[in-house]
Amino acid sequence: MATKKNIQTSWTAARDKKLETMQAAGKTAAEIAKALGTSRNAVIGRSRRLRGIVYQSDIDSWTRANARRSAEAHKRASARADQQKKALAEMTKALNAGMAKPRAMLRAFRAGAYWRQIGDHFGISQQAAYEAAKKARRPRK
Repeated sequence: MATKKNIQTSWTAARDKKLETMQAAGKTAAEIAKALGTSRNAVIGRSRRLRGIVYQSDIDSWTRANARRSAEAHKRASARADQQKKALAEMTKALNAGMAKPRAMLRAFRAGAYWRQIGDHFGISQQAAYEAAKKARRPRK
């Protein structure tokens, strides 16, 4: 069985107090790190653990990252919605051309439409749409 090692920390109550004092004076994490003889990351980590203090650069970084992720997600959702509309339009076109309903439903699903959307198109539940399309999947005997 492995034994746990006691992690030694150089953060004492006096160093914590000095860190808080320097932060209150408006010093940057780099300036505090230099004065305490430690790294900037150590100062940032300790300040977060002590008081939950967050630097503006962190907030800016999170804001940029979240905005980028949000924009990417919106772009993917828009593309998915367009693909689903196209799949439903193709299903309608196939039905008008005489394709069997279960086969058209299955093609629409494989093209990206959700069972819920297919069911809504026919006024049935998503489960009923799925069950109806299952018939088109079965191999012919």
